[in-house]
Amino acid sequence: MTKQIWHLEKHEDNTATLTIDVPGQAQNTLGQAVLDGFCAQLDVLEKETPKALFIRSSKTSGFMAGADIDELSSADSEALKTLIDQGHEALKRLENLSCPTVAVIHGTCLGGGLEVALACDHRVADQTARFGFPEVQLGLHPGLGGTERFVALLEPATALQLMLTGKTIDARKARKLGLVRDAVPKRHLTAAAKAAAEAGKKTRKRGLFAELRHTVEISSPGKRFIANRARKETEKRFSKNHYPAPYALIDLFEEETGTDDALQKEARSFVALSQTQTAENLINLFLRREALKRDARRPKGHDISHVHVIGAGTMGADIAMWTAMNGYTVTLQDIDNEVIAKAIGRAHKWMDGKPDHSDDIRDPEDRLIADPKGDGVWSADLIIEAGPEKAEIKQKIYDGFKDKLKSRAIIATNTSSIRLETLAKGLPKPNAGRFVGLHFFNPVTKMPLVEIVKGETTTKETLSRALAFVESIDKLPLPVKSAPGFLVNRILTPYLLEAVKLIDEGNSAEDVDAAAEAFGMQQGPVEVADTVGLDICLEVGRVLARDLDHIDEPPQQLVEKVDAGDLGKKSGQGFYTWKDGEPQKEESQATEQQLESLQKRLLDPLLEEVRRVLDEGIVASEDHLDLGAVFGSGFAPFRGGPCTYMRQRKAPSSEETPDEPAEPSEA
Repeated sequence: MTKQIWHLEKHEDNTATLTIDVPGQAQNTLGQAVLDGFCAQLDVLEKETPKALFIRSSKTSGFMAGADIDELSSADSEALKTLIDQGHEALKRLENLSCPTVAVIHGTCLGGGLEVALACDHRVADQTARFGFPEVQLGLHPGLGGTERFVALLEPATALQLMLTGKTIDARKARKLGLVRDAVPKRHLTAAAKAAAEAGKKTRKRGLFAELRHTVEISSPGKRFIANRARKETEKRFSKNHYPAPYALIDLFEEETGTDDALQKEARSFVALSQTQTAENLINLFLRREALKRDARRPKGHDISHVHVIGAGTMGADIAMWTAMNGYTVTLQDIDNEVIAKAIGRAHKWMDGKPDHSDDIRDPEDRLIADPKGDGVWSADLIIEAGPEKAEIKQKIYDGFKDKLKSRAIIATNTSSIRLETLAKGLPKPNAGRFVGLHFFNPVTKMPLVEIVKGETTTKETLSRALAFVESIDKLPLPVKSAPGFLVNRILTPYLLEAVKLIDEGNSAEDVDAAAEAFGMQQGPVEVADTVGLDICLEVGRVLARDLDHIDEPPQQLVEKVDAGDLGKKSGQGFYTWKDGEPQKEESQATEQQLESLQKRLLDPLLEEVRRVLDEGIVASEDHLDLGAVFGSGFAPFRGGPCTYMRQRKAPSSEETPDEPAEPSEA
């Protein structure tokens, strides 16, 4: 097994290349077997040290994706601490090799993979490389020396910010920050690696100003200043009780950076965090998300290369833009040429400077084509209708192209609530079999989920191709059954309508949102409604009230807002006034007891709808429902989703694990 993972090749010039290829995985991950093999290779390298050592990956996906999450989630605290100590020791040995070491990086270099690269003297990357520490998204922080080496290499404030946000940066940004020595085209990567090796051991020298700045930031007063500022920013986004990892990371930075036992404190803090309910839930969410993506992939492909989008409004334009950015030829149609021009202009502005992940030699801007006459329908493999949320309008659109389609072309609707059976009326039988829902969420560039809606006539082949396509554009494809509101809007709408009812009863929008955010929701329901659009909320509410006996008609205040043209963010006025894309809010004056009462009112209809959805088989499993709720409706991620929340809420309190780990300094 060890020999299969690592391969050491010695060259005629007395240099050597150590290549990793974890068998049976699309990406390299760090686990016990990988670490054992690495230590065995270090034994050889320490005895017969080459002139220079290059560390590479043979995976097309990249260098290394981080820790083996399955292994991490199943390890107890003692086993995990032993593994981390072994990892620390191995990276120290790599760092202390007498020859220059060069990490030669392409594609993914995240988490533990980045920590391996940081232990090398030099890092060189091709232009596909992506770097980051996403551990905070799993309720953790870097655990193999990243909290120490990253801060030593970069400007400390920048390093801390990147770890706190889990943000991924590209090779160009990494070069600018000093994370990599060179960021070059793939064909020049080997030459860049050799040049780095010839520079000898660690040779990075900062300019006078940069060195002075680093010295000030890494001093005790400098670290204290940066840490205090980071805590204030973190408090705006995360509760310490809900998300302890960012706070533990800031404590490590302030108290332990540069100390003799910094790595031991990092390890103890990491292990303590791994035992929290937050980490358990976030890791389980990650594993379920990856399983959903794996299930969507098709070994034989989906045969989609040209996508035609009808409707250049906000949703249609953003779907077209995102799809083109991910390598597809996209034609964009609308009855209004000015709307198309505006959409294309906004798309080009958004695309500018963003990395293109496709193999297409054309720029993303060239793949997005204005098509006012709809000629793209004839050659498209997938047609996405993104017209107004009115069944009669959508059906008229289908009538306009039903005789122009390729034999295997998929017809997709971006409807947010209308049953596919209603929309499919009038479609010829072959077309009805290739009719599917692709429900994207607003804003498309930020919301990861897409509901793949299977109607009564949708064939298995169509569903399979649609799932594979959505996964290929870097979205989370969730299969759902055709039903009023599908999954996300079905469970979200009663929650949003209850929020409006609470305002009707005299509660402020700020208090209602504060109650939801205290529970851990990413946004309060009133802000969500304003962001989605009050007109859309009203229409979805009416659809559900019409089709489901237990859903009441939308509250009168919502109707009045829409009638007055106060549609929320897009009109500048809804329940909040919006300026520069932000709601203008007052501070909530509600007491803790009042917030808890509001929470119960908000959550009860949501959780009741979750039970109904499961009973009706709208989704295949509780795992699917949790993923849809978290990534589609903004349900508190650290709670793992509503099904996980209800299950854990019923568990005896004596078995609960506290969210907050021991302070690193006391570990």
